[in-house]
Amino acid sequence: MSNLPYYDDTGLSAAFYDVVSSAYPFRGDIDFYADLVGPAGSSVLELGCGTGRIVIALAERGYGVFGVDLAPAMIQRAAMKCERLPPEVGSRIALMQGDMTRIVLDRQFDGAIIPFYGYAHLGTPTARADALAVVARHLKPGGKAAIHLPAHAMLRQPLGDEELSGPYNAAGDSVRIRVVARTFAEDTGRFRQVMEYTLIDPAGTITRQSREELVYHAVDRTEIVRNAERCGLSLAGVLGDFDGSDTGREAIYVFVRRETAHTSVESYGVPD
Repeated sequence: MSNLPYYDDTGLSAAFYDVVSSAYPFRGDIDFYADLVGPAGSSVLELGCGTGRIVIALAERGYGVFGVDLAPAMIQRAAMKCERLPPEVGSRIALMQGDMTRIVLDRQFDGAIIPFYGYAHLGTPTARADALAVVARHLKPGGKAAIHLPAHAMLRQPLGDEELSGPYNAAGDSVRIRVVARTFAEDTGRFRQVMEYTLIDPAGTITRQSREELVYHAVDRTEIVRNAERCGLSLAGVLGDFDGSDTGREAIYVFVRRETAHTSVESYGVPD
């Protein structure tokens, strides 16, 4: 069985993304982002919004949220979830399929976030610099941005017995999700993880299966801070978890948009 790219339209990772993300031990991320942006009624740009977990949670608290994701399968699922919301909540949400390194909107926001390792999907220094320029372009002066990355120690964790399983519909069909391979290349900072998704009917017969490859890239602190400064974002702090601790399995960078900023999305980062 060949590996599909993660979030591929023909795979299963988008359909069961919420199952996998719920298994991660994030606590307090919604509170953190709400506090970062400001009072209810403020506007938020979320780059890499996935299936809309954070978009919806912030909209339910009264924030206006614009969510962007590169994967059509993910943004489609976010849209389906938003359609089921009460009108007063759904009206606060806008969604767009797009590239976080290239989008140009005709507005600025009170805050911007790139949650749940979305920035780590970007595979070159140039792409990461361009994404920071997009953040700066769309932040109001004084607005704050948060970029959630995995700490390098987390990327180095060896493969263990990692499996999720359970029913997923009223008919009694079940899904089994396993991590079947994991590598981290110290020289390139490339993290690769292969997830196997298996659908099983009530009789125990496998009805569908896919293996999908998730890739992250370790981001050097010097690189992200340097490129942020170049486009008008000043570092306010780096946290190890959403509870405010300095150390942990996460690396949450918080930036503030200066009064003047270089907001061109043309590449100006270090060479690839």
